[in-house]
Amino acid sequence: MFINKNYHKTTILLIILLLAFNSMGVYGESMFTDINKNHWAYDYVEKVVNLGLMDGYDDATFRPNEEVNIADALVYVTRLFNLPKEEVEKMRQEHDELLGKFQLSEERKDGLAIALSKGLVTEIFVENNLFTQGKIRTATKMDLTNYIAKTMGIEEEEGEVYVFLFKDADSIPKRSRPYVSFLIDKGILEAKGDGEGKFNPGQPIIRSVLAKMLSLSYDKMDINPVTPGVSIEDPVEPMGKEPVLGDEITGIITSKVDKYIFIDNGQKVDSYTFEKDTSITIDGNDAAIKELEPGMNIKAIVSEDNILKSLMVDSGKDIVSGTINKISLEASPSMVVDLDGGNMRTFHIPKDIKVWVNGKESYLFSLREGDKVKIEAFDDLALSISGESKNGKVIGIIKGRNFDEENMIIVERGNKTTYEYQLKEELLVYRNSSGVAIKKLRPGDQVILSISNGEVESVEANSTPGEDEGYIQEILISKEPKLSILNDRGELVVYYISPEALIKIDREVKSIYDLRLDYFAKLKLESDEIVNIQIER
Repeated sequence: MFINKNYHKTTILLIILLLAFNSMGVYGESMFTDINKNHWAYDYVEKVVNLGLMDGYDDATFRPNEEVNIADALVYVTRLFNLPKEEVEKMRQEHDELLGKFQLSEERKDGLAIALSKGLVTEIFVENNLFTQGKIRTATKMDLTNYIAKTMGIEEEEGEVYVFLFKDADSIPKRSRPYVSFLIDKGILEAKGDGEGKFNPGQPIIRSVLAKMLSLSYDKMDINPVTPGVSIEDPVEPMGKEPVLGDEITGIITSKVDKYIFIDNGQKVDSYTFEKDTSITIDGNDAAIKELEPGMNIKAIVSEDNILKSLMVDSGKDIVSGTINKISLEASPSMVVDLDGGNMRTFHIPKDIKVWVNGKESYLFSLREGDKVKIEAFDDLALSISGESKNGKVIGIIKGRNFDEENMIIVERGNKTTYEYQLKEELLVYRNSSGVAIKKLRPGDQVILSISNGEVESVEANSTPGEDEGYIQEILISKEPKLSILNDRGELVVYYISPEALIKIDREVKSIYDLRLDYFAKLKLESDEIVNIQIER
């Protein structure tokens, strides 16, 4: 099996293939060629791949029905810990003698080392039960139940009796029953079992089922995932404090029921009620409870019993930009940002915040220390975060370029936002599968940028074919010749003329010098460049 540390690789490869056939839009709705949005597990698969918990294959497939072996299952499950590289290296050293006995990939050795260190498996298990008949054993539903429950930090209670509704409850090993009960309580396992009312502990786990279990587990994690750059010994300190008598809170209204409202202050969602004389204003104007709506940004004064003394709705928002200094994904997520102006600021992050990374809707988990961010904020509460990865891939369309002065490229991403990317001096550029000079890149080209330390180190580009027609309005003969036409949509459009452009007038091959104003020209395009001109007088 192919395991890929860069969880976007399969998506990138797929898009390269699609670009080559100029049919990117045909498959744009699906991340993989063998699973689409109608598949029951599509949302789970998309989420775990974006989070980096699972990977696809080099042939752009996910293989949702393929069985998972024990080693790969542990690779995927232990990614929930999101451990720093240095800690994994220490675990490898600790278990190097044992793992050296087996022919395993480095990725599988990493997963087993973490699993051994975290108590998911034992050395005896690895020595005696990892392989069967010379092959790594297939993972079962019981295996995954045990591993995920331990990863989520189950606390077993001595002497507890577990009662299940499964028809085959007796087949669940006694030692594993606490784990089954734990995952049922968390909503990861179905209390009623499968369609036949069975648990099926020995059933092989397939990749789509594993994706669902990992996705649900991530949402219910009781442990605190460690993000690179934020150590357990040096966490981001939570800001603010619990409301006390006369304390001020800042937050977002999440819902309203009768005279109760629920407010997310970035640390927790809590309910509040009103007094008869509670002062309520919306953007400075007096208002009533019925005018309050979910999504409103508020400042309030509350008593120790969560009674609102006053509540002010403020539609004002700040837009700040900077670099992530630290990020904490604990129960109350927060982010420390070095602002572009030189100051440092900490933001609380509410549960349902919208996050974009490189122009694509993503997850808070995907942001890293050193990434650039633009934050829409209300005081110290982040309302939305748009991040630009320090390292990674960006997919988009070239909208502008400045190679001579600033060595920059402007790219429009999937959500229609644009961003200026700094290009490295030693840049690898490919266009239509051929190595080219940077100046061969054209606005309109579809590109995949590889970014390292905040700069573009390579560009994979494909021209976008197109057509247009209209009356010639202007001809500019220069080092980069241009042609302006007034098309049938009433638009005055300027195109560059390729040095290799084929020009025919009345079916005879001509040159740019034979073109005249008011000729009606039919153009074939590659991005913003004319490659063929046909004129019939």
